[in-house]
Amino acid sequence: MSEQDSSEGAPKTGGGAPDDPSRRRMLKVGIGVLGGGVAAVCAVPAIGFVGFPLTHEVTSSGDGFLTVGKRSQFSAEAPVKVDLYASRRDAWTRVDSVKVGSAWVLEHEGKLVAYSTTCPHLGCAVDFDGNDSVFKCPCHRSEFKLDGVAASGPSPRPLDTLEIREEEGLVAIRFQRFRQGIAEKVEV
Repeated sequence: MSEQDSSEGAPKTGGGAPDDPSRRRMLKVGIGVLGGGVAAVCAVPAIGFVGFPLTHEVTSSGDGFLTVGKRSQFSAEAPVKVDLYASRRDAWTRVDSVKVGSAWVLEHEGKLVAYSTTCPHLGCAVDFDGNDSVFKCPCHRSEFKLDGVAASGPSPRPLDTLEIREEEGLVAIRFQRFRQGIAEKVEV
């Protein structure tokens, strides 16, 4: 018998395995399900990461009271400038102990008072002049007395006071920002 005669009756398969359409369909579906599962495992955390700002508070600053020092540091003799530090969060970034602002603290009529270091006129930094015992804004020459009242210059209102409290010998201030250039004290 020749080689050609022996192969006449056998089906032509190409690789020796039977050509079964149901087996191919099962492999395609299995690979598709496996690929979809791998994609879902990667996509769920990525969607959670990107969608985080939609479901959570994403920005924060020192909204609470910030401790600035011991009560014994502050007197009626001269104001003390204190820097206020707080932790801030912006979406995915958290920064600890970042400076959020400054305040002048002094004792006035037996009570502690805290003034913002920002001029209510246009937001320049207010300094204390020990020779004249006044707060001065270097930008437009506004001057403020020790009680915060505007003595001269274009400032539309007194220095902005900040909430202050004493607990267990420590002084804490709640830092706020206020709109500038208007007569009313409006928090921003």
